[in-house]
Amino acid sequence: MKHKIIYAIMVLAGGIFASCSTFSDNTDPYGAVEGVKDLSGAWKIVSVTRNNIDITRAVDFSQFTLHLLADGTYHIDNYLPFVVRQNGTWGIDDPQYPFNLSFKENGQAENMTVELKYPISNGERRLFITLSPGCSSNKYVYQLIRTSN
Repeated sequence: MKHKIIYAIMVLAGGIFASCSTFSDNTDPYGAVEGVKDLSGAWKIVSVTRNNIDITRAVDFSQFTLHLLADGTYHIDNYLPFVVRQNGTWGIDDPQYPFNLSFKENGQAENMTVELKYPISNGERRLFITLSPGCSSNKYVYQLIRTSN
């Protein structure tokens, strides 16, 4: 009887140790690859918060358009307080998982980088750009949607 218990414990322990090795495989059995995020296009503001307070109705944001062109350049129609004022180039930190959007105005030496979120809501890609133009104690979050223009 004693041998049967020891044998059962050994089989159980062996099964536990053998089963752990199957979870150490880091390969993706489906071959899934995250797609590159295409953020190029014309983007219109749908909402703005300042320090977590919705100010969308306080200012007419409807004329502002951010054009992120596929060639890596940008321009802005009807400027509002934003991270940049002049035309220039843009880029993201990672084409598959972008968390930062950088702008470099023509003639400037340094990039201006903002935090970026890019969820899909109701079948539409949205951009959430977090910035502090002028005063670092004010945090703005611009929510933009891609337009057909």
